[in-house]
Amino acid sequence: MDDLISKKAANDTLCDNCDHVEAVCPHYPCKQYIAIENLPSAEPEIKPIEYRDCANAMLKMWMDNVVTDGEYNRIMDKLNAHWRMENGRSN
Repeated sequence: MDDLISKKAANDTLCDNCDHVEAVCPHYPCKQYIAIENLPSAEPEIKPIEYRDCANAMLKMWMDNVVTDGEYNRIMDKLNAHWRMENGRSN
């Protein structure tokens, strides 16, 4: 995401030639610096795709006739087997 501003870039432009440490920064602690550092990250959190997401996507594709009955059953069998294996379940 190229349009996001990094905390470091924002703080670098906030106070040029300043390391934001008490010995160097004449207005330490910089309120703006602290405020920027305390902001939550704008980077999206990467999460694994969950079983429910996959199952819902497959059901939607089957309902929209994107996949045939056979394709749906084959893929769902693999998805269910993978889910059981990851969760230590049998049958």
